[in-house]
Amino acid sequence: MSERQSDERAAVPVTGDELIETFPGYRNPDDISLLERPGQPASTVPSADVLRPELAAPLEHDLYTHQADALEALAREEHVCVATSTSSGKTRIYALQIARHYLEATARGDASTAYLLYPTKALSRDQERSLNDLYDDLGLEITVRVYDGDTERGRNRKRIREEADVIITNFAGVNTYLHDHDRWARFLSRCELVVLDESHTYTGVHGMHVAWIVRRLKRVLSYYDADPQYVLTSATIGNPGEHSSALIGDPVTVVDEDGSPAGPRDLVLWNPPPQAHDDGDERDGWNDGPGGEGDRGGDGIGAGDDLADDAVVERLPATVEAPRLLSHLTYRDAQTLLFTPSRKLAELSIKRASKHRHDNHYYTNPTRGSAIEPYHAGHSRKKRHGTEHQLKTGVLDGVASTNALELGIDIGAMDATVQLGYPGQRQSFWQQIGRAGRGSKRALSVLVAEHRTLDQYVVNNPDYLLENDVEDAVVDIENDAVFAQHLRCAADELALDESDAGTFAERDRLERAIEMWRRAGRLTGALETGVSYVGPPRPQGSISLYATTGEEYEVELAEGVDSSENPEMEPLATERVLRDFHEGAVRLHQGRQYEVTAVDHRPSRPSVTLRPTNVEYYTRTRTDVTVLDAVSEESRAIGDFTLHFGRGRVLVYHGTYDEVAIHGGKKKAQSIPTENPPLSMETQLCWLEVPQDVERALIEKYRSHSVPELEDGLAETAHLGYAGGLHAAEHATIGVAPLELMVDKRDLGGLATLTIDSHLDRAVVSDDGAEPGPGPGAGPDTGAGEDAPQNIAAAEATVREIAMDLERTPASGWFIYDGIEGGLGFARAIYENYEAVARRARDLIADCDCGNVGGCPACVMDEQCGNDNQPLHRGAAVDVLDQLLGDEDVETLEEHLPEDEYGGDRRPPLFYA
Repeated sequence: MSERQSDERAAVPVTGDELIETFPGYRNPDDISLLERPGQPASTVPSADVLRPELAAPLEHDLYTHQADALEALAREEHVCVATSTSSGKTRIYALQIARHYLEATARGDASTAYLLYPTKALSRDQERSLNDLYDDLGLEITVRVYDGDTERGRNRKRIREEADVIITNFAGVNTYLHDHDRWARFLSRCELVVLDESHTYTGVHGMHVAWIVRRLKRVLSYYDADPQYVLTSATIGNPGEHSSALIGDPVTVVDEDGSPAGPRDLVLWNPPPQAHDDGDERDGWNDGPGGEGDRGGDGIGAGDDLADDAVVERLPATVEAPRLLSHLTYRDAQTLLFTPSRKLAELSIKRASKHRHDNHYYTNPTRGSAIEPYHAGHSRKKRHGTEHQLKTGVLDGVASTNALELGIDIGAMDATVQLGYPGQRQSFWQQIGRAGRGSKRALSVLVAEHRTLDQYVVNNPDYLLENDVEDAVVDIENDAVFAQHLRCAADELALDESDAGTFAERDRLERAIEMWRRAGRLTGALETGVSYVGPPRPQGSISLYATTGEEYEVELAEGVDSSENPEMEPLATERVLRDFHEGAVRLHQGRQYEVTAVDHRPSRPSVTLRPTNVEYYTRTRTDVTVLDAVSEESRAIGDFTLHFGRGRVLVYHGTYDEVAIHGGKKKAQSIPTENPPLSMETQLCWLEVPQDVERALIEKYRSHSVPELEDGLAETAHLGYAGGLHAAEHATIGVAPLELMVDKRDLGGLATLTIDSHLDRAVVSDDGAEPGPGPGAGPDTGAGEDAPQNIAAAEATVREIAMDLERTPASGWFIYDGIEGGLGFARAIYENYEAVARRARDLIADCDCGNVGGCPACVMDEQCGNDNQPLHRGAAVDVLDQLLGDEDVETLEEHLPEDEYGGDRRPPLFYA
């Protein structure tokens, strides 16, 4: 080891090698990978080369090259997206651009304002302090204020609107404040800069809403003759230019060559050790999360939490192992930040870390390095600020946090990070570990894997994290349900006219939506003369930034429960109520259990009623799914396979639920009715058709496979092994989608089927003289319109009836759909990146060491499976994906091709969600 390397290692309390050597207990070397990442020096440009002297002189340091590049692009009046690493000084870029505007405006006797939009209130307060400090250092009288739901109403709000130079808020606020834009006239008319900080967080449904709010904001700014520049700051993502342009509706200049310094880093991928079934209390970790109650909304028990009883490899849960590592690292004087996926786990991890320290004789001084606390949005602002300050000043040895500390809140430089489970995307992974080792300081980062698809893929393929390509962020503004909501708001804010055609939306789309709302009595007028809103006051209040439809369920406390028990939950989208908040459900929120005692689905006032509880189980909803009336809008060939993208109707029925013991994961009660209505969604889908020769050969190859547990006489059908392969491939494809794209697998669903044609629009399927069906919306046979099947049993019966009537041989394959009304753009992104996703899925299945034909939660099992993970067949799935990817020639299957068309059996219309 060189002298310089020795000095670097001495700068961190614990290196990766030392962690592996000192952590108590034997570890299999195959369960741990140590990756060493070299540091890089800063690349700088003299501030005076870019900034005017009065700004350059007070700056303590030169500009990093990416800061200089961005400021030069802004000087050319371009919109800019800065996509660089955590703590690379992105805030300094727009802060200095604001200062430029201020000096220029002052010189001409005018004023300049800026609108800064942050994803969280905590980040807003933190940035308010740092920006005010910077302008004090620069000697500039620039006033920065936060204006959001927590801002004192009345005189204080008016003073901010009329006096502040820089206003910090969030998109929920902008959505609301646009209604009263006349009160903001002074601020808006002088606005020269709009900033979308942490813009990579705006994806999926939330990203759709943000894109439309930006477009509404631009209309209002234009009304006040303001034409500001836009700065977007982002973590490193695969498509920063495309994503930023989708958000703001204009081209952007991307700055992604990072000039900030980076210290060397030891990255440890840690697979917890195997354990026996009868490990007692240690096994309770299977059921703690992930998935908790993070910002995206899932507050229940996450995927992969209880292992199949027949799994060959069963590992200690990350929910147990990660707190032990937090305890160990802080004991060895490494200030450590543990990231957890839920508030409950942040609290529980502190308890487990302390218990581990006191129960293990290795730690001779249990109080050493024991100042550890939880941190999450459920704590008061005062407590959160106190924790942040104690971290920054070194009073705390460690913190267990949700992703609330993933973003740019200033907590100083940590020595180490531990991640309880893979956070879902590489950009989030690097963002989290970037909280340790700031600047040139050496750091240690540990990823503790859960026994689930993404985690096991990452730890078994360490190079994945080091690949240059990062996931693409997905924003789709084609969702008509979201567009229609924001169109009402736009018309309420300013009358729509000819100038909005082609700017706010394309003319044809604009006119169709206006006509729809005119017929509904919400809009009046025409584009030529102006279209105004005439519906109930303040349509902005009906916008939910995390749902595609306006309908939301208010969360209430049961009668007689003390108001101090109020969980203060945000309103819930319909899809989430039906899945997670049915009557009898037990949900976790901010570390507490609540039971759903009543659900009111009446349109006049939909609501969910909760009461606190303390039971030894949680609930898991079972889901039945089928696809109806899919229509292909695009298709392309992948070898001899055909891939489609289009739209269709998905009928989802969360009909029953199980009560699952918190300790041990055993089911205490099963198939309890939810009394839910079915959920019908018009959404986006992609689907893959398998060539007939591949299908026929694989049916024959796996015809001896049976699943005795299956009912309805299907246990011994000759097609079951092949159908299990399609089902496993569908699960794996959805499971690995986040490895390529910034998608949440909970927003995706799938259906594997032996008869794709029976799920398509009847008018499209009928050809070659076959008798066509009546077409969409014409009657009960189509699965569309008012007379369509209204429950899952009727829908499945319709699909089977269509399958039996088909005169041509139907295709087999699987669907992937967006689980939100109108779609999210996720199915479209998977369609465009299908080969890369399929490659990940194939490797995941083939490389899993579970040894089970039916797989395990680390490869093809999915807790959301509507068929209880039956049938699944790993071998058949690998064969299908090998053929798709061209890894195996079709000739390799010739020996299995039967002489007769169906392998001797009539094809049953099997489909599995």
